[in-house]
Amino acid sequence: MKKSLIILITLILCSYQTWSQNAACDYPTLSDSAFAGIITCGPGQEVYETFGHSALRICDSVNDIDYVFNYGTFNFNQPHFYLKFAKGRLDYYVQRVTFKHFLWEYEYYGRMVCQQRLLLEKEELQKLFESLMINAREENKYYAYDFFRDNCATRVRDMVENSLQYRKLLKNDFPAEENSYRSLIHKYTDTCLLWWQLGFDLLLGSPCDKTLTSPQYMYNPLEMMVQYDTLVLSDGKAVTESPQTILPQIWKASPTRFSPTLCFWILFGIVLALSLVSLSTGWRLNWLDAILFAITVIVALLLLYLWFISDHTCCNNNFNLLWANPLLIWILVRIRKPNYIVSLIIIAVYVIFFAGFAWWPQQINPAVIPIALTLLARMLFRFFRKW
Repeated sequence: MKKSLIILITLILCSYQTWSQNAACDYPTLSDSAFAGIITCGPGQEVYETFGHSALRICDSVNDIDYVFNYGTFNFNQPHFYLKFAKGRLDYYVQRVTFKHFLWEYEYYGRMVCQQRLLLEKEELQKLFESLMINAREENKYYAYDFFRDNCATRVRDMVENSLQYRKLLKNDFPAEENSYRSLIHKYTDTCLLWWQLGFDLLLGSPCDKTLTSPQYMYNPLEMMVQYDTLVLSDGKAVTESPQTILPQIWKASPTRFSPTLCFWILFGIVLALSLVSLSTGWRLNWLDAILFAITVIVALLLLYLWFISDHTCCNNNFNLLWANPLLIWILVRIRKPNYIVSLIIIAVYVIFFAGFAWWPQQINPAVIPIALTLLARMLFRFFRKW
């Protein structure tokens, strides 16, 4: 019995050793001329390309290796794509492609590509290469994407830091001014994507208004490129060389012609004019209220879903629910016979919203002011006419 047990253990150990040797042989030892680089790409035409992109490059001409490991890949055709995205459970994956193929795509779309060579020791470079190869295997490549906490840039950051042996990255105070997730989004959408900026501001709750720590800036590829140029290792050496432009940024976004703030102020003026005219004509304007309140209720239900049901923690504690009041659904379903008490509560909430506007722990988009005033005006007209 003991002899059989010893034989069994020996076989298991031999099998494990053989597997380990085979696994190690899958990845060649990089030559002295090999290097790794952080690849940073400029913005593109799609909204999800607005904030740039990050990837890691491993190049070794001796071993005929020139790979880019891209953590920003997703499949539009995966089952229930939009439902997974709404729930915050969309899978991204790391894709290994040749640098030539990667570069061709960005050249075609006129997007900038910069490279920062990592100043790693040989053992650290080998560890990074093997970790990336293992991570790119079919059984390992998928991860649950999070726009702020786990994306193409944060994965690059973590892989680089995990490759360091005895050295560590020293934290620095970056940048000089304080920013939040929301203010960084505004930085990249202030001129060309004002309507999308409004959408972001509506969906993102107060957690996105907290001051960022230095590592949190690295969720943004372009911010990470600038920050890595300032980072120093514990041995006093820089972690990267200065960025080198491989492809220039050719594509440029067009400025927004009509800002949402202007459009909604015009809407407020039209609704206010119709409401004043209705005082002398006797118009009820129930059709107008049905449209305004129905759109607002849809927004309110979406915000509630993102807060309480989805995994998007950045959408929690959303103060936009003060003006996108879910109680409007009660007014909507009783558009001809509204409730006096419910109407009074809704009006009071709007008054509180405007009274505390400057003190809410969440930055409210300026386009919301005319939207909320439009809704408040219609509620006041309906309330004082007493139907």
